[in-house]
Amino acid sequence: MKVIGNQRNIQQSKEKIRASKIKLRKTLKELRRNIPLEKKHLADTEIVSRFLMTKEYNKAKLLLCYMNTSEEINTTPLIYAALANGKQVGLPRCNGERLDFYYINSLDDLVVGSYGIMEPSVKKCKRITDYSGSILVAPGLSFSPDGNRIGYGRGYYDRFLAAYSGKVIGLCYNSLVKLNIPVEETDKKVNVLITEKYTRNI
Repeated sequence: MKVIGNQRNIQQSKEKIRASKIKLRKTLKELRRNIPLEKKHLADTEIVSRFLMTKEYNKAKLLLCYMNTSEEINTTPLIYAALANGKQVGLPRCNGERLDFYYINSLDDLVVGSYGIMEPSVKKCKRITDYSGSILVAPGLSFSPDGNRIGYGRGYYDRFLAAYSGKVIGLCYNSLVKLNIPVEETDKKVNVLITEKYTRNI
């Protein structure tokens, strides 16, 4: 009976965390949506500048990044810079429940994919199987100062990160950094957090 009780408590705890995440995501999306456009552009520029100065980026041979939506931090300059710097660039594609990355040579290699996000075309791009020498920019609605991340609730990146051994970098507007982010066992921390105010190694 004690084992059953413990299992019930664990399940209730997980459900409570998930409910907290759903509520927090709604709040965070509203906060991000209300950032003035000019302020957003200035913050995006500063975040990109800080990212390009990190030792993680400068040492990396392969940048794993994502194409942003209109409300996310603009990652396009990161992609252009990496290609111009002679680095390989990989962007994600959802294949069923799995997240795979594909090499791209330009943004012309992209097509509209899952959730309306631009993804690499499988007709033009080769899937990456060797992630050595890479760093990954992980999307998120918010991050905590100690590296916890709250994503969009689909679990693609958490599943990918479970087997990824490279450095993971989170980009976040300073106003969306939160001290207390609900965390589950499957959630993975980032190694570096960059906002328009600071770069923090974790």
